Formats: sequence, structure tokens, C-alpha cells
Amino acid sequence: MHHQPPSSLAFLVRHRMVLLCALLIVLGLAERLAFLPVRTSDMGIYQTPWLQAAERAGGSYLRHKFTNYTPFYEHCMALMALFPGTAVLRIKISGVLFDGVLAFTVTRLVPRGRRLLAAAVTLALPTIAMNSALLAQSDAIYGAMVAACIAAALRKKPVWAMLAFSAAIAVKLQALLVAPLLVLLWLDRRQPLCSFALVPLTYVLFALPMAMAGRSAIEIFGVYSQQYDFFAILSVNAPNVWQVGQSMMSYERGLMLGLPCAVMLTGTAILLLWRAGTLHARNGLLLAAAILLIIVPYVTPKMHDRYFYLVDPVMVALACRDRRFLAPMLLAQTASLLSYVPFIADSYIAFDPVWGRAGEVAQVTGLNYGILPLFGAVAMGAALILLIGEAYRGAKWDTGILRRWPWGGRFSGLSLRGRRAALAVG
Repeated sequence: MHHQPPSSLAFLVRHRMVLLCALLIVLGLAERLAFLPVRTSDMGIYQTPWLQAAERAGGSYLRHKFTNYTPFYEHCMALMALFPGTAVLRIKISGVLFDGVLAFTVTRLVPRGRRLLAAAVTLALPTIAMNSALLAQSDAIYGAMVAACIAAALRKKPVWAMLAFSAAIAVKLQALLVAPLLVLLWLDRRQPLCSFALVPLTYVLFALPMAMAGRSAIEIFGVYSQQYDFFAILSVNAPNVWQVGQSMMSYERGLMLGLPCAVMLTGTAILLLWRAGTLHARNGLLLAAAILLIIVPYVTPKMHDRYFYLVDPVMVALACRDRRFLAPMLLAQTASLLSYVPFIADSYIAFDPVWGRAGEVAQVTGLNYGILPLFGAVAMGAALILLIGEAYRGAKWDTGILRRWPWGGRFSGLSLRGRRAALAVG
């Protein structure tokens, strides 16, 4: 038999995809090279002094708290203090490296033939690059762990999913945004209730050396409560409904009304996705993850612009699986990008000859960059509506699902047929 050469069209299509991926990767690298030298005001106020404190403390950093972050971050800061180089580079390098880890974990959410494209798009997304290389944030670290959690759930490995979630929580509290998905998995009997006991494991492991060195329990375990009280604002440039809500009510009233409403809306979304059988539809788990990752920060007060970070990699995976999700992915990315702009424009970027002029442009032109997150809220809401529409179209409503508890057994009290049968027997 003679080997049949591939058609010229198939050859061209295959190589066009490889070329596109190569261009996206180059774009991602170019973004990071442009952003890396920039020193932000946060770095001057917080991160650089923390790095200097870690350098002075050496191994004794375990005894004295020098950041307002988790034990994991303090270990990372102490590790960065051991290496040479500028403070800017050392502070940003962990986030930039984990961009690559995040891109790899996103590949575990798509079929084998789409993995290179998923990794390339993830690396090229502006908000992913800006988060680590421009703003010196570490969201890629917990984002990669959340993506690993979802990937394990896709493969029906509940213990590994919960261990990845535990690691994400140990990095940043924002990882709780994926907790509603885990509750949905529990309702669908994919995530055993006992596995939730693993959640504090990673945090305790990272905190153990500090506790053994004599650091107080309040310093070790009070991090999240301190972070919650840091901003007394209903929306810190987050593209959500509180862009409007915070202009209509006080901070205290917003919390009093907003938190219970957010819990009710999130719980309703979980129950509807469960009853609709979304997890059993094509791309259902990722679709449910995207919906819940948008709903929670979209309706909850005290959200930050970066709290929609997890939406982007999940939307990339969905778009790589099915072109129908390309529009909501672009809308979500636009919303995230618009919410980042005020930080850059309102003199947030300091000590830089290029980015530092953004604030000057705002002053000279009179442009109000602060209104951009409001347009972002509209775009994010549109993305959510499109995703809900896809979930509704693929729904297979199970009229008997309300009679089944997630831990097994039946609740015949909700079954009219069951009550009639019981009366007939009686």
C-alpha cells in the first residue's frame, strides 16, 4: 500500500492553527516583557517592604508576621528574598511563572486536539498577563489550582479535586468562588461530603512551621478576616451590579441587603443547575462552573475587579470546546479588562515613564475612567445571560430529582403518587 499524503487543505488548516498558536504565545510573552519593568504603587507601599523584611529576617521570618497575606505567600516571599535581582522582578516572577502553570492546567479542561490552542489563548489574554506582570498579583497561583480542581472533577476524581481546592484556599480566599460548584457536585453525588474535611489541610500544613516557631494563632489564622475588613466599599471596580448599587445606598445597608440576597441567588442557581441536569449535558460541568463563577461575584458586595479572574480560563476552555461560547468569552474578557483600567489610569501605576502618564491623560482630558467598570458590568451581565441561555437549551428537567437527597434515599413527602399509594395501602 502506498502512503496517501494529506490533502493540501488539511495540511494548510493544521499549520494555520499551529501558526495562530505561535503568534498568541509570542503576544503573551511580549505583553509580559512590556509589563515586567513597571513598578506599581502597591509594590512601593506593601510588597517591596515585605521583601526587604524577609531579607532582614532570614530564617526567623517564621516567628514574626510581615505581610497581610497567607502563610503560603509568606513562604514564597521568603524564598524570593534568597535570589538576586531587582525587587520588581523578584516580586513578579512567581506570578509570571504560574501563568504557565495556569495555561497547562487549562489544557486539562479541553480535548487533546485543542490543548495547544487553549494554552496559547490563556497566555495571550490581556487580564492574565496584566495581573501577574503589570499589577504584581499572584492570582495565577490559586487560579491554576482551581483549574486543577475542575479538571479533577471532570475526570471524576473527587479527592484530587478537593485537594486542589484546599491548595487554592491556602493561597487566597477568593478560591471560595468555586465552592458553589463543589456544592453542585455534592448534590449530584460526584463529591462525597466527607471530602470537604480536606479543605483546611493545605493551609494547616503551610501554617505548621510558623506555629512551631511560636507565632500566635491570631496572626496565622486571622488573615482572611483582616482582608475582609480592608476595603469598606461595595464594589472596588468590580464589573457587577454594585457599580449601580453603591450609588443608591450606604456601605452598611448594602452589606445588610446584599449578602443575604447573594446567598439566596447563588443557592437558587445551584438548585436550578442541579434540577436541569446541567452536569450531564455536553460541556455541562464547565458551563455550570462558568455560570457560578460569574454569578457569585456579580451579585455579592465587596468584590474586587480581580475577583472575576477565574472566569477567564474557564471561558477559554469552553470556547475551545465549542465555538458557541466564543461570544460570552469575549464579553467576559472585555468586562475584566474594563475593570482593570481605573487602576492604571488613576495614577495607580507609579514611577514609570509610560504607564505613569495615564493619570496625566485623565487630568488633562477630563476623562472619567471610573465609569468603565459600569460598562464592564453590562458586558459581564450579557455574558452571563448567554451562558444561562445555553444551559436552558441543554436542560433535561428531572421532575423527580427533588424527591432524591444527595446522600441517598428518597423523600416521599414530595411525591403525590407516593402519598396516594400510601393511602391506598392504609
